[in-house]
Amino acid sequence: MKDQAVLTTGQTKSRLRRIFPVILLFFLAPIFGEYILGVLSLSELPYVIFLAPMYGGGALLIREITRRTDGGLATMLILGIAYGLIEEGIIDQMIFNPNYLTQSGFEWHTAIPFIGVDAWLTIYVLAMHAIWSTCIPILIVEALFPERGNKPWLGKSGIGVVSAVFILGSAFLCYDVSVEKQFFASIPQLVGTIIIIVLLVIISIRFGNKTLAPTKGDVPKPLLLGLFSFITSSLFMLADTTYGWASVWACLLLLTGFFLVVYYWSQRHGWGRRHQLALAGGGILTYSWLGLFSGSIIFGSGAIILFVLAYRRIKKYETGLQSSLK
Repeated sequence: MKDQAVLTTGQTKSRLRRIFPVILLFFLAPIFGEYILGVLSLSELPYVIFLAPMYGGGALLIREITRRTDGGLATMLILGIAYGLIEEGIIDQMIFNPNYLTQSGFEWHTAIPFIGVDAWLTIYVLAMHAIWSTCIPILIVEALFPERGNKPWLGKSGIGVVSAVFILGSAFLCYDVSVEKQFFASIPQLVGTIIIIVLLVIISIRFGNKTLAPTKGDVPKPLLLGLFSFITSSLFMLADTTYGWASVWACLLLLTGFFLVVYYWSQRHGWGRRHQLALAGGGILTYSWLGLFSGSIIFGSGAIILFVLAYRRIKKYETGLQSSLK
């Protein structure tokens, strides 16, 4: 009986270890999506229960698709854009609602009439979701559990449960926002959004299944990558201080340049998980200093501490692997 009890306890601990990264990402994604930047305050932390099914469920599904297709950052970012369209185009429909942000004084200055969206707002929110709401929390949690970093975390039943939670949570928020805002997008807008989402998922999987031989050349040090990420992401976020088509083209130039440069570096020998994490660190610093202006000191500080812990974990893990190979 004693041996059986010990065995049961060991199995329970093993299951908890397996599921802990899933739980952490599930709740960390909405923290990055809404709290670090100061959109929601500390007093509104209980709302994370209602946001986690959408944010956390989406991040978990993005990670599973990426890892099961042997994808990398490109796959993850493209899926992050698809997630952004799901949230802002289908769930809360912000990109189609010109009155969504009127209480904060925002007005459309770069409207595209035949689509019914504001170009600057659409680019801005999709980039925020692709980078901060999904990719960065995924990379942070993977680094905290480096031995399981690139492996799937969910089985078939787990994927089914997460998918159901994501759909139900998203449906609830969609209904809640539509009642609050008294707005619902047109059928052509919704159908067009769904078509784009499907195409993005297909493209992301193609990226994942395409195996490229590593190219020759040096990879920048993680510190330089982090600095590059911090400067680029800060310039992008500062674009919200001005509105107009000049900002639209500036944002597109920054995003395209960042994507191409990182994709080029990621194909070189020597590119590793510390480099990816350094890019995430630059983004975290950007969100943290911006969050100071809205009083989000606690969440920003927590994110930085979490990044430091993650970097130490991945560094220790990779050092151990190198030692074992000698």
